[in-house]
Amino acid sequence: MIDYMQFDVMLFDEIIATVNLKPKNGGTPYVVNYITGFNKQFSPNMEGHITLEELEAWLKWRVFPSSRVNADELLDALGLNAYNKWGIVRKTHGVMADDEIWLRFKGETLTHKDVCLRKELYYPEESSIQE
Repeated sequence: MIDYMQFDVMLFDEIIATVNLKPKNGGTPYVVNYITGFNKQFSPNMEGHITLEELEAWLKWRVFPSSRVNADELLDALGLNAYNKWGIVRKTHGVMADDEIWLRFKGETLTHKDVCLRKELYYPEESSIQE
């Protein structure tokens, strides 16, 4: 069963952070970063609680903007009837075209190859087989 309340932040197939949205001890989401360097870290601290505002700010960078020209078409393609950042991230795994960071929810066995938008760049041998 997939647990959308816990996920790993992935860089290719490497776990760079784990996030628990509802930790057992209560409170705000809890993050453990496994890499240093704020550019790739989920949060500025190596481990600890983050605010819902910090979570929302991070989610903002993993979804298309609601003002995008074809936002309604994208929502329809995702099976969503309203703009919801968390709903979009659950469907897209937070995959973006300009980096290789993505989310793997607890219980999933996906790899980078499964969610990658640029397979011809990272997995050219498989792209040429399909042609």
